[in-house]
Order: sequence, then structure tokens, then C-alpha cells
Amino acid sequence: MTTLREYRETRTLRGDAKRAYDAARREMGVGYLILQARASADLSQAELAARIGTSQPTIARWESGKQLPSVRSLMRIAEATGFELNVSLRGPSRSTLSVPIRSH
Repeated sequence: MTTLREYRETRTLRGDAKRAYDAARREMGVGYLILQARASADLSQAELAARIGTSQPTIARWESGKQLPSVRSLMRIAEATGFELNVSLRGPSRSTLSVPIRSH
């Protein structure tokens, strides 16, 4: 089975394809962040699912943006991938409120 990292190394995006992908990933939001964290930890969807106690199809739905994970699930993902979960709110004046979220 090819890992995401191996695939990326053989299939780099260029030109219009890269611009389209970058625009789409901004729209994916949380799903893209989950994919990035998982890839950084060098985990497959199935491996991440096993670590956090859910199914591979659930991870796929989150990464595709078809479903949003709960904050508790995001905390589990962060812990399983070695990241820290932070929540930020941006106001109309572009001011930002941010706080780290930690499990108890």
C-alpha cells in the first residue's frame, strides 16, 4: 500500500492543477487540517481511525469535508498525530481570539 507521503513524492502538482488544489483545500477547511496532521504523522486513514476509536470511512468523510468532527474528535486527532488543538475566532475588524484546547 502506498502512503500519502510516498504518493506526494511521486505526484507533485504544478501550474493550474496546483492552483486549483490550493483553492479547493482552503474550502475544505477542517478536513484539510486533519489530512495534513495525519500525513505529517505518516498515518493511513485506517491507522488514525484505530488510534482514535472510530472507522476509516469516518476519517474519509471528515477529510473530504462531507462531515465535521466534534471538538472531542478533534482533540483525539491532535493527540494521535502529535499536534495541539487551537480554536480561533476572527472578528469583523480582523481581530482574533485564540485558545489552546487540552484534554483533561
